[in-house]
Amino acid sequence: MGLGLYGGDAYNQGYRNRDGWNGGGSLGNQETSLYLSDKLTQMGLGVTVQGSYSNVVAELPGKSTPEKIYIVGAHYDTYGNDERPGGDDNASGTAGVLEAARVMSQYSFASTIRFIGFNAEEDWMKGSQDYVDNVVMAGNETIAGMINLDMILRPLWDSDSTQPEDADLITGDNDLCLAWANIFLEAAGVYVPSLYMDERAPYTQNSYASDQGPFIDAGLPAFGILENSVSEIWGGSNAYYHKLQDASDGPAGAMYDYLFAADIVRATVAAITQEAQLIPEPATVLLIAAGLVLIRKR
Repeated sequence: MGLGLYGGDAYNQGYRNRDGWNGGGSLGNQETSLYLSDKLTQMGLGVTVQGSYSNVVAELPGKSTPEKIYIVGAHYDTYGNDERPGGDDNASGTAGVLEAARVMSQYSFASTIRFIGFNAEEDWMKGSQDYVDNVVMAGNETIAGMINLDMILRPLWDSDSTQPEDADLITGDNDLCLAWANIFLEAAGVYVPSLYMDERAPYTQNSYASDQGPFIDAGLPAFGILENSVSEIWGGSNAYYHKLQDASDGPAGAMYDYLFAADIVRATVAAITQEAQLIPEPATVLLIAAGLVLIRKR
């Protein structure tokens, strides 16, 4: 994004970047907003671009308990105002939200599910804070659970090759958050046994440092899924963090783990499907095979 390869020449800034400064964002940021809006609309979801920071929000309304809302989110902006492709941080999480939406939008649920691309996370969660303040809290909404996907593509440790390649779940140190986190962990264990979770999960240190933070601060059940804990990423586990090389065509590309990211998305879909309550339709079969949840019509 930033080369006009999706939106055309109007979005060609000559380099790849999705910086979300001041909400208006770079041309690449605006191109990404257009891309997300178009793709989510094509799935039949109701899509709006909301707030001062252009959060892209797609909604699958619930059929019987629509006031009960589940959120799958990720930030689509990148850090800094120069060439920052942001493959892992956070095209990976954004792609995960799109894939979860693609699968789940084909079915009906008792509760409402929202798929959100948050903007300006790299400016310290401005987009998600705006959403919590001016949509969730202002509307007195019931958020039953929020899952944030942020950096889910490179579990490999660059600074210590002896470290396990596992997923970290980061949440608030309160009963609501811990209960929601444990629902996810249980669903992952049943439906995606190939996903190796950090033994410390749920982990509560630095729980504010991504888009789950504003939800947790507002007293809502939320957590983030990352390739490593925030302190580990800040400490150098990912050598390409916030750098030009975080790109699928750069040195980091050969070390991306797409199966790892896919497992995180599978676990997310499993947990939300379970809690939002899939509504069976005539001639619909729920298949559980090879640790994956597959839903198809005869």
